[in-house]
Amino acid sequence: MTATTVTLELPEPFYRLAQQMAALTRQPLEAMLRDNLVRTLPPLDDVPAQEAADLASLAGLSDAALWRAARVSMDATEQTETHKLLDAQAAGELTPVEQARLQELMARYGQLTTRKAHAYLLLARRGYRVPIQGNAGQTA
Repeated sequence: MTATTVTLELPEPFYRLAQQMAALTRQPLEAMLRDNLVRTLPPLDDVPAQEAADLASLAGLSDAALWRAARVSMDATEQTETHKLLDAQAAGELTPVEQARLQELMARYGQLTTRKAHAYLLLARRGYRVPIQGNAGQTA
């Protein structure tokens, strides 16, 4: 990974706190700030650009809006349709049109699940207790 030097202007109280944290952890100030920034920013390099932009926008949401984003589900009609199509697929009875629709619904489910997980990640980083994967809800 290449590095780029950035100059930041920090409010004096924040600078003093950062210096104290660096001293307590026996790290150079720059290393402590860099490491904390790297841990704070969400990883977005493994998703398509449009989806990355959507996920990045979540960071600007209020806590309440993030909780809403984390709890969003596919609507009941889409859930029912997905289950019926999955059952038909398991039985080997999908038409090409149904197969295309199932792929579309599964892509939406995947994007929704990623968005929810990202919202929970941001909430956890803000200090909230978030449900573990098994308790976060089984439906998208």
